[in-house]
Amino acid sequence: MLVLLGAWRTRPVEYPGASLRALMRAMAGVPVVLTGRRCDVLAWNRLGHALFAGHVDVEAPEQPRERPDIARMIFTDAHTRSLYVDWRSKAKAVVEHLRLMAGRCPTDLLLVALVGELAVRSQDFTRLWASHEVHACDTATYELRHPSVGAVTVTQQSVTATAAPDQFLAVATTEPGSSSEAALLLLAQLAE
Repeated sequence: MLVLLGAWRTRPVEYPGASLRALMRAMAGVPVVLTGRRCDVLAWNRLGHALFAGHVDVEAPEQPRERPDIARMIFTDAHTRSLYVDWRSKAKAVVEHLRLMAGRCPTDLLLVALVGELAVRSQDFTRLWASHEVHACDTATYELRHPSVGAVTVTQQSVTATAAPDQFLAVATTEPGSSSEAALLLLAQLAE
């Protein structure tokens, strides 16, 4: 029994590496959010913050105990829920990601606690979790209803760095010349 209990542990707090921070700085013109294995926001650039979580303190990711968590925001935050036109599609992608991470890190107590918390707080989460679907969400297109700039359609691409395989850099792009591109340019001006 002691051996089994010893296998359960809390993985260390994640921090973005210097190379990922440098990459994010270089991508100032596009929304970028860096998340950890538990969907906690490790860092974001100004435009990523303004697009996805302008209602949250921009400095929150700098304090591990105060970090926003994308999964919590999707399932328990009214602002985030109303941001996505097809909220269910985004929620499904988040659950599938959490299932993937649970398979990779089955002894991570904080991940287990997050799943338990969301199961208690959200019937939608419980239903989606019960489907047992696992899928790496590398690319997805979402329509957003942004409170400052209106309708924005983004293609979100998620990439990982070999040095940090449990960290995911989500980059949101728009079609060149589209009204969505114009909306992001306006949002970038408002975020300065």
